[in-house]
Amino acid sequence: MLDIDTTKIDFLVTETMADEAEHLLSSGLSQVNAIFASLGGDRRIERVVFVACGSPLCACQTAAMLLAQYSTVPCAAYSGWDFLDRTPAGINATTLVVGVSDSGNTEEVAKSLAAARAAGAVTVAVTKDATGNRVAEAAEHVVAYGGAAIWVLHCLVCYAIVMAVIDSHGGHPEIDALRADLPKLPELLRRLVAEQEAPAKELATRAVPWSFIYTVAGGNLVPLGYKEGVITMLEFTWTHGAALNASEFRHGPLEVVEQGVPYIFLLGTDGSRHTTQRCIDFVTKLTDDVLVFDAAELKTGLHQALDPIALFVPLEYFYLHMSLGKNHNPDDRRYYGGLVAY
Repeated sequence: MLDIDTTKIDFLVTETMADEAEHLLSSGLSQVNAIFASLGGDRRIERVVFVACGSPLCACQTAAMLLAQYSTVPCAAYSGWDFLDRTPAGINATTLVVGVSDSGNTEEVAKSLAAARAAGAVTVAVTKDATGNRVAEAAEHVVAYGGAAIWVLHCLVCYAIVMAVIDSHGGHPEIDALRADLPKLPELLRRLVAEQEAPAKELATRAVPWSFIYTVAGGNLVPLGYKEGVITMLEFTWTHGAALNASEFRHGPLEVVEQGVPYIFLLGTDGSRHTTQRCIDFVTKLTDDVLVFDAAELKTGLHQALDPIALFVPLEYFYLHMSLGKNHNPDDRRYYGGLVAY
């Protein structure tokens, strides 16, 4: 096991997470309100398109699911080059295109925003810094969050955007309930940060010997399942893996279940819970190599739309300690970030 000071690891964002969420909720989201106020009553958003890559794309997909569940406004989330290579038809003045990039210099996100703006769409850049980057310069509006816990911050900003769209179309009681729970989130994050490292580390010891892991999630945890089971696990732990949708598990993936094949399940509290639980019940009959991260066990008491944010805390610790258990510093890179031309 790699023995290093985890406070020096950039991968780990738990120390600042709650404070950053609190600051964003108390003042940062006013940027979103200002954007919608600037549109006036004669320019209602009738379509939403998110563009991002990697973890930010997963946050966008999570927000798109919220909009689809509680509104009739069409919404899609594209990876940057997908948007550019097969640009959706009908982008116009009633389309909101949101580009999300932590660095603000993701080439395909900046180009997507520029193309959408040229087509007359309302364009919003979501970045760490309001100026000095390509994404911010490409958009008409900017939401700058100024923090490191990007999963939490991106989810909250994207949620705020889709909630504003839903409000402009008459609102929804579930959105009102979610909005009422948002101020409680920072304190929940503080509790989870304090409580979840030890149990997550214990689970990680089981996963250290595994060279490949299937990650299965359902409902609003599907994007988080990809973020953790592919992006985080491959990039930061150098462990092979694949992410599966629980609702599709019986349609092919169940055929490879056997003793010695490891699975991680993300179990939410939304309507998909029974679907994921059915997968768990099947898999645990055939293999012992199963770990379950259950949002219900966190006892958040908050709206189910916040499960992807709450469950991120134990997962952050889990992948940190799995990586260290494999004698790998999650900050190490071989290719990423321009180390090798791509």
